[in-house]
Amino acid sequence: MPQVPLATLLLVVATETAMRLRLDWLERAGYRVSPACSLKDVEQACNKQAFDIVLVADGVEPKMKKAIAFAVRHYLPDAPILQMGRTRPDIDGNSFVTVDSREGVLRSVLKILRHDPIRPAAL
Repeated sequence: MPQVPLATLLLVVATETAMRLRLDWLERAGYRVSPACSLKDVEQACNKQAFDIVLVADGVEPKMKKAIAFAVRHYLPDAPILQMGRTRPDIDGNSFVTVDSREGVLRSVLKILRHDPIRPAAL
């Protein structure tokens, strides 16, 4: 795999199990990851620091995804949001989708960080 840019990611998931799995993938790839399981967690994390990418798992309810996106855009208006396990985005704006596999997520994160020419919502 190509060299990974040092980056800080916010990982938003619905369950502890999902968080542990994805956190492991991302940290092994060299990313600094802050997990969040609620809107309050997201708001607190975004208030404390900037993130290079916000990852949102498919298990997060669509209404919650929209609330999370609103909070992220409030604190970090330019942060890209990567929705895992989607073929179409639930979130408007600077939003991308990817399959929910280790390889798919890591490849998509790297493309976004490298600013590869990609179409939003089409990774």
